[in-house]
Amino acid sequence: KQQTPEKEWLVSTETLEFKRAIPQINLLGRVKNPFDSILSAGIVADVAKVPVREGMLVSEGDTLIQLDDTEIKLTVAQREADVAELNAQLVAEKNRYASDKTALKEEQQLLTIAENGVKRQATLQASKLVAQERYDAAESQRAQAALSVNSRQLLLADHPSRLAQLEARLTRTKTLLADAKLDAERSTIRAPFDGVITSVSVSPGERVQIGQALVSIYDNNSMELHAQIPDRYVDQIKSALQQDKHIKAQASRFGATYDLRLQRLAGQVQTGSGGINAIFTPDDNTQQLILNSAIEINVDLPAIDNAFTLPLSAIYGADRVYRVEEGRLQAINISILGKELDPLGKADKAIIQSKLLSRGDVIATTQLPNAISGLKVKVRD
Repeated sequence: KQQTPEKEWLVSTETLEFKRAIPQINLLGRVKNPFDSILSAGIVADVAKVPVREGMLVSEGDTLIQLDDTEIKLTVAQREADVAELNAQLVAEKNRYASDKTALKEEQQLLTIAENGVKRQATLQASKLVAQERYDAAESQRAQAALSVNSRQLLLADHPSRLAQLEARLTRTKTLLADAKLDAERSTIRAPFDGVITSVSVSPGERVQIGQALVSIYDNNSMELHAQIPDRYVDQIKSALQQDKHIKAQASRFGATYDLRLQRLAGQVQTGSGGINAIFTPDDNTQQLILNSAIEINVDLPAIDNAFTLPLSAIYGADRVYRVEEGRLQAINISILGKELDPLGKADKAIIQSKLLSRGDVIATTQLPNAISGLKVKVRD
C-alpha cells in the first residue's frame, strides 16, 4: 500500500537578533480635569443677568452670573447704622466716665465739709449751745453726701463692664456687617480661573436659593488624560516613576497630535478592571482638548535591552511563537513586553522575551490555522 506523503506548510520566517527596543502600548484615554467646578448661590436672590453661555471661554474674574443685590444692600445699610450707633454709645460711655471721675472729687469734698459740720454741731451740742434739730440737720447733710459719693463710686466701678458690653455688641455688629458685605460680594458670581463654561443652570428672573447650582466651569490649563494601563505593564511603569524616568506619550484626535507626560498612577484600582489608571498631562496647556472626550494614547515604555522583536503575525494567542527546527514547528512560550508602533501609530512588531529563545533562532512569521508542535513546514525562499 502506497503511503501518502506528509504535507509541508509553506511559511515565512525571521531570524532572532538581540536589540534595544522601546515598547509602546496603545491606550484609549479620556480627558478629565481636577478643577471641574460647579458654582452655586451663596444668598437668596433673583437672577439679574446671565452674560455667559455654554462653551464660552472666560478669564479669571469675569462675571458669570449677576444676582440682584437690592435686598442685601439694605441689610448692609442697616448693619452700618447699627455699628455707628454703638460707636456713639461707646463715646458717650467714655465721656460719662470722665464726668463721673470729676464729679466724685467734688462730692468727696462736699462729704468732707458735711462731716466737719457734724463734728462742730456735736461739740456745740455737748456744750448745750445748739438745739438737737441743728445737729440732726447736719447729720442728714452728711448722710446725703455719703450716699452721693457711694453712688458715684458704683458708677465708676461699673464702667469697665458697661464698656465691655458695648465693645462686645460692637464686635458682633461688625461681624454681621462683614457677613452682609460678603453676601453683597456673593451677588456677583465670578470665574475662579481661566476656563470653559460647561453648563448654565439659571436664567434672568429666577429666584435662587442658597446652595443652588448656577454655572459649571473647568480650568482649561489643568487638563489631564486618564487611561487604564494593563496589569502586565504596571510594574514597569511604577519602577520607572520611582526612578524619576520620563515616560513620554502622544495623543491623537481629529488629526492633531499632543505630546504627553505620564505624571502618576491612580491611588486605587476600579472594581472589575484589568489594570490601573494612569494620569497624563499635555506638555503644553493646549485648549484643544475637550472635557470627557475619548482620545487614543501611544505610550513609550522604558527601553529594554536584549529583547527580540517579531511581526505580530508570529504571535499565537497572547504568549506563544513557533520556532522552526529541522523543518518542523516547536511551540515556545514567551512574554510580550510591548509593541513597536509604525509612524502612523499602528502596532507593527511585538517586543518579546523568553528564556527558551536564543540569538539566531528561526521563528515562523506566517499565521497557520492548524499550527502545533511537530507540524512539518517548508521555509519560503
